[in-house]
Amino acid sequence: MNGTIFLRTSVIAFVLSMGFGAYMGGTHDFTYAPVHGHLNLIGGVLMFLAGLFYNSHPNLSPKLILAHYCIALLGLLLIIPGIYGSIAVMPWAAPVVGLGSVVTIVSALVFAFMVYKGTGKAKA
Repeated sequence: MNGTIFLRTSVIAFVLSMGFGAYMGGTHDFTYAPVHGHLNLIGGVLMFLAGLFYNSHPNLSPKLILAHYCIALLGLLLIIPGIYGSIAVMPWAAPVVGLGSVVTIVSALVFAFMVYKGTGKAKA
């Protein structure tokens, strides 16, 4: 397991986000712009950066990379509909977006751990 799965997932998120953004622009309804922004940033940018990092550090554990990917994907799959539902005032949305936020923070912590593990000791 390397960063390729992150890269491939990120381009899917980018395409979906850009399509959603184009739809909002075409309809002049930007109510759900936070969904577009979070899908772009969490799904597109962060996953792409993780993919690049993992591909440039092949010494990292494939199992830990897979664990990070699963956590990151779960967070994304919870937070995006949760934000949408929160804006639409759906009763189920608050716990979903809350859980998605926590899972996404855990994903960020796992990535921070992996960056520190992969880059070794800092040189003075």
